[in-house]
Amino acid sequence: MPKHLRHACRFLQYDERIVDCLTAIERHTQLLREIRAVLPPPLDEHCLYASLDAGVLTLLTHSPVWSSRLRFFSPELEHHLSRRYGSITSCRIRVRPHAFVSSAKVSNNKLSATTVRHLVDAAANIEDAELAAALRRLAKAGTRNR
Repeated sequence: MPKHLRHACRFLQYDERIVDCLTAIERHTQLLREIRAVLPPPLDEHCLYASLDAGVLTLLTHSPVWSSRLRFFSPELEHHLSRRYGSITSCRIRVRPHAFVSSAKVSNNKLSATTVRHLVDAAANIEDAELAAALRRLAKAGTRNR
């Protein structure tokens, strides 16, 4: 193995546009670390991204449940971060399902045979054709993941 290995970022630092992107990524990563240090577990693991631009703090999570919990802690975050970053005028929390989640985690949803049977039975007894089709698709997806 060669003695003089260098990280790829060293090569990317010669282009100003890439340096600006790398700097922004590092700022966002540091901000996320600070936010996660304030949040209690397991909420800290569900805050996936953070940015602070023009006094607007933006947080990203992967489900509405965690969004509500982050919203509950936003005053504490604003207070903590304002010491270092100045006044924070608002906190936006965005939900992106499956954001930063590997596809292996997403596809582990399994339905029991009883649940599949209930979905198929419900689809057979519903007059709404679209809803019945959706229930059948859900049942079919549940059998594939078992």
